[in-house]
Amino acid sequence: MKQLVGWKPALAVGFALAVLAGTSSSEPVAFDKVPEAVANTFRSAFPNGTIAKLDVEEENGVMVYDFEFTAGDREKECDIAGDGTMIESTLVVAAKDIPAPALKTIKKVAGKATLGRLEWLETFYELEAGKLMKLEKSEIHYAAEMHRGGQMAEVFVDPAGKITEKPKWAPETPAKAPTSGSH
Repeated sequence: MKQLVGWKPALAVGFALAVLAGTSSSEPVAFDKVPEAVANTFRSAFPNGTIAKLDVEEENGVMVYDFEFTAGDREKECDIAGDGTMIESTLVVAAKDIPAPALKTIKKVAGKATLGRLEWLETFYELEAGKLMKLEKSEIHYAAEMHRGGQMAEVFVDPAGKITEKPKWAPETPAKAPTSGSH
């Protein structure tokens, strides 16, 4: 799915799907139709999670279930493989929650673009040739959605501010446009 500089986990971040070229499309799926292992992992990790959107997509030969949900007053996402393995967990955050070096890089890359959704991501597995490859240590990254002139992109940085995925600008869909005052 995503090609990251020095970091190759297949991310199924919901807003990221809008800018990925050449990726098979995801399909909505009902929670009662997911494999039992997937449902058990989700319920175990997020017992108070209320699912807003659930899609399934084959990524690098692995069936991945992409959950968008709330837990309490927090917006979250997670990717769970068809065998129930938690690949990645995401939390929507505010700029104040991002370490200063990472935020500085995000703002520099954004330039005059408007920042949209900001996320904290923890990745546990990479997807390679149909297999889940456990990372030696989970990796933390921050993702920032950016909007300018009817286009959207996102940048991924590590906590120290190193870019791990450069933005790829693409036309945004009307539903993805930022609301006034979203920063």
